[in-house]
Amino acid sequence: MRRKVTVYLTDEELAQLRKEAARRRLSLSRYLTEQLAPARDQHGGDMLAPDAGVLAAALEKRLAARADALGENLRTVMVMLDQLVLSTLTHLPEIPETQKQQRVAAGEQRHRQWERQVEGLLRQLRAQSGAEERLGAANGNGAAHA
Repeated sequence: MRRKVTVYLTDEELAQLRKEAARRRLSLSRYLTEQLAPARDQHGGDMLAPDAGVLAAALEKRLAARADALGENLRTVMVMLDQLVLSTLTHLPEIPETQKQQRVAAGEQRHRQWERQVEGLLRQLRAQSGAEERLGAANGNGAAHA
């Protein structure tokens, strides 16, 4: 039985696929099917093998772009954290020796509270993400509803 699959592409990716299909005088559907068949047959059903064709190359390009974006976000967070530490160390006075034990205990308690709040927030975000993934899977094409 043949199934319909919905794929989301950028305008550039779609134009490239249409151009190649037209060059070969095939419908877009036929061209894509032909691109998938050799990859599937050659790699024992593994359609995402490194040399699986145009679609694998497009997927690899998208993943690389996302990895670059994640790396940039990580660098931003690192700079923000560095600035926070610098500001904190610059503006907070030294703790007098007579108050050190009390302040360290209070700081550790506040830190544990902060960690619990972060853990709760992460659990909440994971639950939201899981619900969106389940909704997308129920959609049949992997897309989450807006």
